[in-house]
Amino acid sequence: MTSSVGNIEDTQLPAPPTPETLARRLLAYETGATKRPEELTAAGERTYLRLREHLVILLGSAGFDALWTRAMHLAEQKFRAGDNAAANKSFPTHASRAYGLYAAVRGRDSDAIQYNLAVAFASFMTLLFTFIGQELGLRFMYQIWPDLPPEATTARAEEPT
Repeated sequence: MTSSVGNIEDTQLPAPPTPETLARRLLAYETGATKRPEELTAAGERTYLRLREHLVILLGSAGFDALWTRAMHLAEQKFRAGDNAAANKSFPTHASRAYGLYAAVRGRDSDAIQYNLAVAFASFMTLLFTFIGQELGLRFMYQIWPDLPPEATTARAEEPT
């Protein structure tokens, strides 16, 4: 397609978000303006539980748990420094199967928790997209979080209080 000036118009759709960008969006959406470590940890747990609840239908419990465990194993290498004793402990709440999530948050400040949770969820989404494809994976993410702004990376977190 060309314009009246003869230039080729760009008819491509915007590139889909990377797993890292999507993970930051989800966490920003779940946390809002929250900055306290306990609230960030709770938001991480909510995100995990929501993913598990919906994706278990597609992957089965064992499939989801295997994908999550592998993702956390890969993510742990990128976590910001903190309490290394937490690495093999489970998340101490309802999400007892959330292997590795506790290691992302235990003994860390708010900035490290935000970073580590984003790394953890990006690692999971990378594996999920590899397994079922990016298009289908993104479709599931937007079904699970239908109000998630598709373009605003931190829309809810940046709202004035």
